Amino acid sequence: MKYLNITFFKKHFENPLFDKIKIYLVVIQDLYEREKIISYILKKINIKNFNLSKFSKENKLSKIINTFQSPSLLGGEPFVIIEDIEIFSKQDIQNLNSYLKANDVHLIIGASSRGDASLLYTTIEKKGLIFDLSSEKIWEKEKRIASFALEKCLKANKNISSIVIEALFERVGLDLALVENEINKLITFVGLKKSIEIDDVQSICPINITESVWKIAEEIVWGKINFDNLSVDMAYFHLLISAIRYQLQLGYKMASILESGKKYDLNAYFPKIYPRALEKKKQIANQRKSLFFKEAIKSLFEIDLLSKTINMNLSNLLDILKTKLLYLSTYDVRTTS
Repeated sequence: MKYLNITFFKKHFENPLFDKIKIYLVVIQDLYEREKIISYILKKINIKNFNLSKFSKENKLSKIINTFQSPSLLGGEPFVIIEDIEIFSKQDIQNLNSYLKANDVHLIIGASSRGDASLLYTTIEKKGLIFDLSSEKIWEKEKRIASFALEKCLKANKNISSIVIEALFERVGLDLALVENEINKLITFVGLKKSIEIDDVQSICPINITESVWKIAEEIVWGKINFDNLSVDMAYFHLLISAIRYQLQLGYKMASILESGKKYDLNAYFPKIYPRALEKKKQIANQRKSLFFKEAIKSLFEIDLLSKTINMNLSNLLDILKTKLLYLSTYDVRTTS
């Protein structure tokens, strides 16, 4: 079973037999959106009957299998959540696929692309449910996030027109985390007013914040790893984390291609990067190596997880991230992995 549309995906849970599905695969590039969908699935399932185990860091498949096979002292059937299938090696993913073919288990898997989950795709489509937004068109994404914004406002007893939502998108883009943050601010800002108007958006929503954050992230990853002059509001912390993650993943891909020893035309792999900028990134990727970017992505994930699980000053978390990235860029990461 596969859904490529959020509306039909949510209708699936209106079917009284939806709980017959045990395995879910969520394919969404943006980690924040992926986590929202995983949380939505968990809310629909009666999780009181299960013992949840969440795997967020790099792990061996044996640990997952052991979770399924070992009864918990707390009781309840095992239910495993894998936020990103990339934490496993290709061989482990192949072995997981074989295990899923032979066993009925409760499992939610997240993936940033269909390619990352390609070894599992056919099996889960037959045995479970796939929600895949990897081929979503830009106008489909705009409609989906507009519906999200409208629903959030209506829950707060606020009216918002499509014109006002468009005005919001013009300022902050289509990043769900950012849109949700701004909608929350607008709901608070209008107070007792029943409607959110364009004037409200113009009063408190920043212009081109997405562009600014992505530029800062690019400077952090491909520049001197300097957070000292960071001019972004901490309200946009998670947007910055997403932007840094994208740049690190870009670096990892580029460095891996360069280290393969084969002659590849990088322009074919990165057609949206201007030649001069690509040449600069190529030099840095060649210098830092793929292992730097891999370890940096792990460190970033840990910082993101801390920001969501403990009450800690976000500026301090950025300082920790800066220290980790500087350490990785200065020392041979092979001695730390």
